[in-house]
Amino acid sequence: MERRTFIGTTAATLAAATVAGCTGTKAGTGAAASGSSTRTGTGTSTHTGGTPIRTSSAASSSPATLKALARDLDGTLVQPGQAKWAAARQLYNTRYDDLKPTAVAYVAHPDDIRTALAYARAHRTKVAIRNGGHSYAGWSSGDGRLIIDVSKLSKTRASGGSAVIGGSAVIGGGAKLIDVYRSLAAKGVTIPAGSCPTVGISGLTLGGGHGVVSRAYGLTCDSLTSATLVTADGKQLTASKSEHKDLFWALRGAGNGQFGIVTELTYRTHAAPQGVSAYMTWPWSKAAAVIKAWQEWGPDQPDEIWSSAHLANTPGGTPTVSVACFSLGTYGELQNAVDRLADKIGAPARSVSLKRRTYEESMEVYAGCSSFSADAQCHLPGTTPGRSPQGALKRETYAASSDFFDRSLSATGIRTLLSQIENVTGASGGSIALTALGGAINRVDPTATAFVHRRSRMLAQYIASWRAGTSGSPARAWLKKAHGAMGRHASGAAYQNYTDSTLTNWREAYYGAAAPRLKKLKKQYDPTRFFDFPQAL
Repeated sequence: MERRTFIGTTAATLAAATVAGCTGTKAGTGAAASGSSTRTGTGTSTHTGGTPIRTSSAASSSPATLKALARDLDGTLVQPGQAKWAAARQLYNTRYDDLKPTAVAYVAHPDDIRTALAYARAHRTKVAIRNGGHSYAGWSSGDGRLIIDVSKLSKTRASGGSAVIGGSAVIGGGAKLIDVYRSLAAKGVTIPAGSCPTVGISGLTLGGGHGVVSRAYGLTCDSLTSATLVTADGKQLTASKSEHKDLFWALRGAGNGQFGIVTELTYRTHAAPQGVSAYMTWPWSKAAAVIKAWQEWGPDQPDEIWSSAHLANTPGGTPTVSVACFSLGTYGELQNAVDRLADKIGAPARSVSLKRRTYEESMEVYAGCSSFSADAQCHLPGTTPGRSPQGALKRETYAASSDFFDRSLSATGIRTLLSQIENVTGASGGSIALTALGGAINRVDPTATAFVHRRSRMLAQYIASWRAGTSGSPARAWLKKAHGAMGRHASGAAYQNYTDSTLTNWREAYYGAAAPRLKKLKKQYDPTRFFDFPQAL
């Protein structure tokens, strides 16, 4: 097929193969960046693997004390046995359905947060902070924990225009990505963010925030200009370049669940022009050539072009290799760029699709929501805050790990990568997504924020998925093996928003040289380690 003979790819296929997945997540408030996804049905499952929060402290919550807390909140307290408990207690990942939190407080404002924190201190009850509930490790819940859910704090307001003319947006800490995109698109602006529609903006930002415009506009945290939060002792602080500057530094990359509960974030906005997406596939026999060419091509493209190479397989199946691109430039510019990629590969793609869309339409495609007839469908179903009665999205069952790569893979590294995909085990399969970095991401000094991964060329996300209600042991065994095999070719760093409870060197992997300074700031702002979880600073 000629490279300029484009065949159609449905929006659903494009979304599934690129960054529609909600498996780009984080600890604390649990939101997502971009990643790949295999959607599975809902259902309950027995948690196996990972390190969920199991509380052994002598918590003294009781129905009577919880009833008193419910009276003191202007928001809603949902408790076991109530009609909404089944949905309220759930995280996005069904593998954590066996966790048994004490209650869920849907706070309505900062005073509600103070009330919930005071209750937790008085009754020696651990808390978990939740927005989207996408924590890879399940740390936005936990046995015996009071979940403080910020979903009600979801208002978005924008003023001015793009960053070029000084535009800004103030976004509630509980807003979900699809609602942020839609609200800002109405003003002709955006912020760089992830792709999963139900991810919370706060968790995504506080852990960095990768997305399809990050090479052009930087990480989500790079557009943050201030954040308001309530600390463990109930104080409300605003961190920015002019006040609590050290905390502002920490929040941009290491703020997820560490220093307080974020109620509001202010961002520089950027123009939201029409975008162009591309999706290409090659036969597996060309996979080595595709990876070799793409890893030299993707990170060196103009800033406006983002791309990801995606490898996937199911047990006993035929592996697949594809490349997805998104550009803020013109159709012709992206067309020429993918032609150059095909030239480097030495073979035309088996299938190619290029399509122009508005910015909002593009984000809906990557969110997997472009086929819905109503905006409300692009949410999880339910009547609790953050959900919609018309919601049509489903939860998933998966585990994931990550690596940063500071240089291109050698021939040996590529063979190792392909071998892992060829030997996938597990009921639903596995995938490895390589995302091109560079551009605006890497022009930030590694010490300027707590997100230190500013010199890498690629970010890899390894995902194993399985059927809800099953153990997933074969899939998780494949994930461990694949991640371990690729480790010798990687930098040793890991993405903190892809929280990995199996890491033993997580401080160094997530925060690198920033770790000692972050440890001191944790002691300053949370001296009693009130906000605690297995990978708390």
